[in-house]
Amino acid sequence: ALKSRWRVIYEYMNEQDMLEPAESKSCPSFNDSKHNILCSELKQLYVAITRTRQRLWICENTEEYCRPMFDYWKRKCLVQFKELDDSLARAMKVASSPEEWKSRGKKLYYQNNYEMATMCFERAGDSYWEKKSKAAGLRETAHRLHDLNPEDANAVLREAAEIFESIGMAESAAQCFSDLGDYERAGKLYLEKCEETDLKRAGDCFYLAGCHEMAAQVYARGSFFSDCLNICAKGGLFDTG
Repeated sequence: ALKSRWRVIYEYMNEQDMLEPAESKSCPSFNDSKHNILCSELKQLYVAITRTRQRLWICENTEEYCRPMFDYWKRKCLVQFKELDDSLARAMKVASSPEEWKSRGKKLYYQNNYEMATMCFERAGDSYWEKKSKAAGLRETAHRLHDLNPEDANAVLREAAEIFESIGMAESAAQCFSDLGDYERAGKLYLEKCEETDLKRAGDCFYLAGCHEMAAQVYARGSFFSDCLNICAKGGLFDTG
């Protein structure tokens, strides 16, 4: 039985002189084939411990299973034993600070887990990152929906674009509007809110929107003279050219 196999921990403790003579316990010797399930259990325990951020609470109601492992931890002064009562419940209520929520949110954001990241930023009280994460999540959802339901995808992407624009992320907003085919609005964002290096993209958007004169002016401003002459010829803007 698994409960008896855990007692192999006592053999290790004995080898490490962690047991007093009076504490000598009968225990099985380790065997690869016999204890393969135990090895799997230990790996899962290792993952749970190493992924803990602050405190790890282990609740057990079957003492015969956990006792060998707890005896080992107790001898190493690694654990505290608590009864499940109101005082324990109060101790478990350790509120995370806004900085901790924000840090956790950023980690989730850069892992593209936007929904959970948005919740963390909300808890942190950081409206900028909350909106940024929400917009990024909406944009990802829109791309996922594009082939299945283009109409819904466009509605979601437009919401993302509006949020990006509201928090000053003009380049991201412009790209969303461009993907929506709203080239004139995208061009205006590239022109008014972005860097001089984005003038080429602004001109391209005005060209796609059919705003040939505006496109020509933007190309000329950015010294993209070949594009400027080309759009003047296509738009019949001979005076401008």
